[in-house]
Amino acid sequence: MTKALEKLINWTLIILVGLIPLFFLPFTSEFYDFNKNILLLVFSLLLLVFWALKMIFEKKVSFRRAPLDLPVLAIAGAFILSTIIAAPNKLETLWLPNSTGTIIALTILYFIITNSFTKDTPLYKSIVVSASLLALLAIYQFVGLGEVFISDNSFFAFLKLKSWTPVGGLLSLATFLVVSLALAITRIYTNWKENQRELSLYLNIFISLLILAGLVIAIFQLFQPATRPLLLPFSTAWAIAVESFKNGKIFLFGVGPKSFLDAFSQFRPLSYNLGPLWTVRFGTSGNYYLHLLTTTGILGLGTFLWLIWRIVKTLHLGGVPPAGRPPSEVGIFLILILLLFLPVNFLLLFVFYVMVALLGISFVSADPVSEKREYSEESRILPWTIFIPTLLLAAGCFFFIGRTYAAEIYFKRSLDNIAQNDGTNAYNHQVKAISLNPYDDVYRLSYSQTNLLLADALASKADISDQDRQDITTLIQQAISEAKTAVSLNKNKITNWENLANIYRQLINFAEGADQWTISTLRQAINLDPVNPQLKLNLGGVYYALGNYDEAIRWFQQAVDNKINFANGYYNLSAAYKEKGDFKKAHEMMQMTLNLVPTNSEDYQKARGELEELAKKLPTETASPSAIQPSEEIPTKQSLIEPESLPSPVIVPPIELPEEQAAPEISPAPEATP
Repeated sequence: MTKALEKLINWTLIILVGLIPLFFLPFTSEFYDFNKNILLLVFSLLLLVFWALKMIFEKKVSFRRAPLDLPVLAIAGAFILSTIIAAPNKLETLWLPNSTGTIIALTILYFIITNSFTKDTPLYKSIVVSASLLALLAIYQFVGLGEVFISDNSFFAFLKLKSWTPVGGLLSLATFLVVSLALAITRIYTNWKENQRELSLYLNIFISLLILAGLVIAIFQLFQPATRPLLLPFSTAWAIAVESFKNGKIFLFGVGPKSFLDAFSQFRPLSYNLGPLWTVRFGTSGNYYLHLLTTTGILGLGTFLWLIWRIVKTLHLGGVPPAGRPPSEVGIFLILILLLFLPVNFLLLFVFYVMVALLGISFVSADPVSEKREYSEESRILPWTIFIPTLLLAAGCFFFIGRTYAAEIYFKRSLDNIAQNDGTNAYNHQVKAISLNPYDDVYRLSYSQTNLLLADALASKADISDQDRQDITTLIQQAISEAKTAVSLNKNKITNWENLANIYRQLINFAEGADQWTISTLRQAINLDPVNPQLKLNLGGVYYALGNYDEAIRWFQQAVDNKINFANGYYNLSAAYKEKGDFKKAHEMMQMTLNLVPTNSEDYQKARGELEELAKKLPTETASPSAIQPSEEIPTKQSLIEPESLPSPVIVPPIELPEEQAAPEISPAPEATP
């Protein structure tokens, strides 16, 4: 039975390593990393149970130690501490990719590999075979065969994209193929040096050429405008990390795994608004080292650097001799270099941990006293004391994972319903998703929006009955309640506050007090995202719609102060000054607007026409045509949008909502301390 369990563990590892790069399912809202992560969580727990069960049949507890064990454990410990101390939504870090749950599963995988294999060959083959299949598929997609065999109306219409890959993105594919190619070339070099010019050598050469072809295609597509990935500039990533470190707690533990967006919103520099990506929010830093520093603090980065130091020390100061070094050494250092310039992706992180485990195997195999590295104690009782808690823990985790995955399936169905304008089924599927996983703020946010859309549809009816009015009230209350729940699940997430503010704004003509709730919530959003000009423009727009032009001007001015080339900000400022009766300032702001839009755009013609109308209301000496100096050097892609009026339809009398539907109490945003 022991031999059977050993084979089961080994084959499970081989299948997992080969399957992860290829695995995806179109039944969840995110097809790729989420499903790969769930697969990793399930397999790591199964392997842990198999390992503990093997000890029972062996009637002993055995554990093989490797030089990299402590740093690997320390990284997992740093993530766990950061989750407990800093993460605003602790539970979501257990199921989201590249977060605490992923690191724990990879740590388990590392120890299972180092205690199950004595050679790296089987897992190496799994990686290379998987890379070969991905490269072949990249060629298949690029030449357009997917377009030939898949119809536009098919459920699998996404397979028609030339850039499609099971990995989930071209950048992830390219980094994986780079590492796999390096491993294959290393094998070729080893075979050639040892004069092993057999079939395996020529097979490795063929595989290398195939992977190289797939890599060239992936890199070519990465440089095309339509498929070029958006990456956070290094200067901005560095500024965020440095600014966040002025807070002592963040310095030690970071903002929490999977919470980089919170740090990005709170700490990004004002200069970011001048770049072309100013409307883009990033959930990962520009490279993995700065990402670790920001999300898990000096503790997380320090443990990762400790792992690197241990690898270098063991390799070059008395570890594996140069002749016996495995391909995993090349793979590890290549990944570490890639992580200096690119954000981490799930597949790259997975391969890194597998490479570290394979390197650990080579360390133990090359150690002349390797038998001293194995702890072993024969006992009939001790294996059971390990197996029973492991089994109970795994059972609890499987239950949690099952509910999480089922919730994702229902949420994906709701998104499909929304795309088909089927509000009723979208509503019902979101209810099921929330009942299965009440801790995901994204579900709550979407459910709040669905409730509001259904309420708006009822309110748009020509004749509103008493039952309709009651249903509208219920839907509005649920929209607010769910939006507030999303905020409570993650109070530092700017999108949750924006959603709540938008819901309150949509209710200004529906419910009494909604105007003040909108203002209060937008102020809190601004606290969390202090240099965002769009938020300040939105708040100014609320004041404008309410007829408070002085406050509107104040917030519009702050918006353009945060982004001096904000054409729409100046356009809204002009509108506010015009309504206030200050035509001179309105004219000046419209001139600024005109200078910030391309001369060949519709926005330019629109602004020029309004400028001429404003000029008619000024004294002759003030309105000078020569003052109009359009510039083509500072174009803007943002359309000129007037401040929004209050939403309609208006329900008379307004719906009275209970006091608990008011905006949450505003707490000051975490501020950096000098």
